Amino acid sequence: MKIKKLFVRRLIAIILGLCAGIVMEFDTSGLIFPTFLIIGVLAGIFVEIVIEVIRGTLTITREDLRKMKNPVLRILVATSIGLLAGIVLEHIAIWAAFPLFFILGVFAGAAFGTTIELVRYSRSMRRTFLEGKGLGMEHLPVSTAELIRLVIKKMRYRRKVCQDVQEELAAHFEDELKDCETDGDRRQKAKALIAGFGDVKLLAVLLRRAKKRCRPLWRTMVARTFQTVGVLILCFIFYMVWFLTGKPVITTNYVAELNKKVRPSADESLNAAPLYLRAVGLQKELSDDFILFLAENRQVVVDETFPQRIEVLAGKIDRVFSDRGQKDFQEERQGIRDEVSKVFDELQKKKYNELTIEQKNISKRWIQEQEDALELVVEGSRRPYYWRTYKSGGDNPDVMLGVLLPNLSDFRRLAYVLRLRAGLRAEQGRYEEAFDDMKSCYCFGQHLRGDKFLVEQLVGMAFEVISVQTIRDIAGRYKIDSKLLTDIHRNFEQIIAGEDFITSLEAERLFIYDEIQRCFTDGRFGGGHLYLSRISALASDYQDDVEEMVIETIFSPQQWPRAVKVLFAHPDKEQTRETADRYYDFWTRLYRKTPGQIKAEGIDAEKEALEIIEGNIFLQILAPALTRVNIIAYRRKTEVHATVAVLALLRYQKDKGSFPEDLEQLISAGYLKQPPDDVFSEKPLVYRNTEEDFILYSVGPDFIDDGGVSSKDRKGQDAPWREDGDTIFWPVAKLQALK
Repeated sequence: MKIKKLFVRRLIAIILGLCAGIVMEFDTSGLIFPTFLIIGVLAGIFVEIVIEVIRGTLTITREDLRKMKNPVLRILVATSIGLLAGIVLEHIAIWAAFPLFFILGVFAGAAFGTTIELVRYSRSMRRTFLEGKGLGMEHLPVSTAELIRLVIKKMRYRRKVCQDVQEELAAHFEDELKDCETDGDRRQKAKALIAGFGDVKLLAVLLRRAKKRCRPLWRTMVARTFQTVGVLILCFIFYMVWFLTGKPVITTNYVAELNKKVRPSADESLNAAPLYLRAVGLQKELSDDFILFLAENRQVVVDETFPQRIEVLAGKIDRVFSDRGQKDFQEERQGIRDEVSKVFDELQKKKYNELTIEQKNISKRWIQEQEDALELVVEGSRRPYYWRTYKSGGDNPDVMLGVLLPNLSDFRRLAYVLRLRAGLRAEQGRYEEAFDDMKSCYCFGQHLRGDKFLVEQLVGMAFEVISVQTIRDIAGRYKIDSKLLTDIHRNFEQIIAGEDFITSLEAERLFIYDEIQRCFTDGRFGGGHLYLSRISALASDYQDDVEEMVIETIFSPQQWPRAVKVLFAHPDKEQTRETADRYYDFWTRLYRKTPGQIKAEGIDAEKEALEIIEGNIFLQILAPALTRVNIIAYRRKTEVHATVAVLALLRYQKDKGSFPEDLEQLISAGYLKQPPDDVFSEKPLVYRNTEEDFILYSVGPDFIDDGGVSSKDRKGQDAPWREDGDTIFWPVAKLQALK
């Protein structure tokens, strides 16, 4: 009875602690589930133990302390073993919050040790019970008492029920044997009664069934409920052990696959990549004279992002170059060179005609410093191919996620300097050289496109747009003769002939393939499940919000359905790969449609893409958002074809003395092969002859013809490709134009 009451009190304490933990879980989202649930349960148990200790100290004796010594030691040993197991699991399962496995290990060890001690105590009580002490079996013949003990033992039921049955059997035999006068008669009659009982095991089974049928319905329901919960908990434990011990198997080196895909069957002498990389190295080798010149003219260079950076840099230059004999001078000078390149980012992003006279002067010195690097870029742009060997950083060279693209920002600086030099040469009247620089910049951009990473292709697209915008700017600001216009027009048509303006997603597809083989287990039934350790590692490589999405969101009580999805219902490895293929196939098909076609067909690209990967948490984390990439690619195509049309129109005007009435007249005269398409209207670009000039524009991303009125930025200048106006390719701004 005391043990029963103790269990009831312990159960009540656990339930109260569990309820408090649930309340805290829903009120606090800062910790990972089930931290507060565990803390609540442990707190309830601890409070109940404290109460029991206080109650026990009032009646405890020295003999009781002696009996408690060994059980307490065994429970402490079990708790220590649980703690060691928790330490091991903390080291293995990095996806969980820090003290989770420590707490679970201690709790499981203590619970296991306590359970063992309770089982030992229960068995000792059962032995005492089976001996029949205090149950009226002392006066029965030995054979009768043994029969009753054997029946109760084989009955295997609750002790209270067995005690009642034992008392009933003992009373039955007492009634039958009370008329016997001698012990011999009692023994004889007892043997006859025992023989009448039949098979002991069958009797025990029948008694157990009878007692079960007689128990209340609520007790039966509670018993079945606890049995079901126990089986489910046991199955869950085995499943979690199986789930957490799974490991991925790496079967394919996708970095090598990507290198095969981008490597053409051509000699290394036709590869532009070595020249571009040499140009990057030369770009950073600035002369000491230029560095000192920059420090003296620092007021000209304005860094809008970090206004004080140039002053700090100038002070550092004065300090380092005042003592060139210092030990670490070479190292500090190279650091200054790198910082100078970054300082010029803001300046060289501007068009040449947007610079002040002072900024133009310092830009001339800057261009002179970059001459050798620029010549390497020009030489590389003449080569037909560009490929590089992709390598992964870190200890594992085969991980697509770790592939390094360290030179893209340096490439961007080279393109900006090339544009500055084209503007300078145009101002000096060296128009042919200026156009050649922009052709080189365009080919530079073409080299970065193809089956490469998406970020490389976007940088390449930016170079192409820079080139065609600068070509139109030079053609609009200066008087270019017909022969040069004809040459640049024909050369540019040759450059873009056969160019595929479709964005490739093959490198991104290989990246997803590589992460699938690293984020899913293999070699087990079920097709492979998520490998949470890798998912956690991916989260650490992304921003904090992604990490919260992977760990805290999935395992918070507000997102229990997602936790169930991860553990039990997430698509397996093969299903995820099939979904990834459908995702990239969808975008590949969509990229062959212009924005105008997509709008006309009523395609909600983002919605349909999300529907494809719906329910796949892995792809929702890693699959890139690709809607805007398609718009950027088709904007570039429009810019290129608009530039071809502008050059043809200028040629026509030089030859005929006026601009054509429409684009068809330009085509029939042989100056243009086909009208430039507006990808946002699915019609040719809007062209109007305005007597001494013309206007050529696209309706823009709002798909509405605003009559050639462009949107403006905060400074009142044209802001192309905005949602609230047309994008005008001609006329260009006439400020400071040299006619």
